[in-house]
Amino acid sequence: MKVHGILLAAGKSIRFKENKLFSIVNDFPIIKYPIETFTNSSLIDTLTITTDTKNKKKIEDIFSDRISEKITFIEGGSSRNESELNALKYLELQSVQENDLIVIHDAARAFLSTDLLNRLILHAQEFGSASPYISSGLLINDGNEIKEKGIVEIQTPQIFDFKNLMKSYKEASLDGFNSVDTTECISKYTKIIPQVIEGETLNKKITYKQDLDELKEILEI
Repeated sequence: MKVHGILLAAGKSIRFKENKLFSIVNDFPIIKYPIETFTNSSLIDTLTITTDTKNKKKIEDIFSDRISEKITFIEGGSSRNESELNALKYLELQSVQENDLIVIHDAARAFLSTDLLNRLILHAQEFGSASPYISSGLLINDGNEIKEKGIVEIQTPQIFDFKNLMKSYKEASLDGFNSVDTTECISKYTKIIPQVIEGETLNKKITYKQDLDELKEILEI
């Protein structure tokens, strides 16, 4: 069983007002961090990055001659689902096995740690799937007591086997269904109950500039 990463980096960053993947943190563009997390993991066999021609060139310039042999760039789609399906079709052409694990991650969750990535992979190898979650922190007034509402946020990377991912995304494409993430697509088209483990605060998705400001505070930058 091999493990193949898919890094989704084809978004337009509309709400960020500029291409967030090339915003500078600690002297490096944000996109550098998730790529290095994946390529530095001994558990990852390959990494497929969905992007466009312009950003591909920028990323290659950032890494220069340090682009890993693990990495392949492919054209992203007009939606998250389309980008994921494009990557899965590419992996199918590379003779990926049905039981190989596919690790799908948003490049906008730039500060994924190698530790969390590896723990998720090991969990998926044992239980068939894995996704990280964190508590939303929302509170409710229960009588005279303030309690946590119990709502969680599912993060990425989300890991499933190739067979069920390909089945789900092909059916979603035929239906015109656009899922918010991989677990939603899997849950709709298979009987798999996605397995979860606790994620990390630093694995927050950068959507708005204030999201990046909050992460910089945590990083003490």
